[in-house]
Amino acid sequence: MPSKQQKNDDEGHVHGPDCNHHHHHEPQTPIIREGAKIGRNDACPCGSAKKYKKCCGK
Repeated sequence: MPSKQQKNDDEGHVHGPDCNHHHHHEPQTPIIREGAKIGRNDACPCGSAKKYKKCCGK
């Protein structure tokens, strides 16, 4: 039985922590933020006059 660190794929090959063959995974695209990052201590953009961490940042 495979350990928790091993995973069986469709071909029956066991992938463990030392598996060294190449996998064909789709490359991930980075997430691009449209606006500026909101800091936890900045004013909340909803207009409540509260800090973001105390309002919408929960």
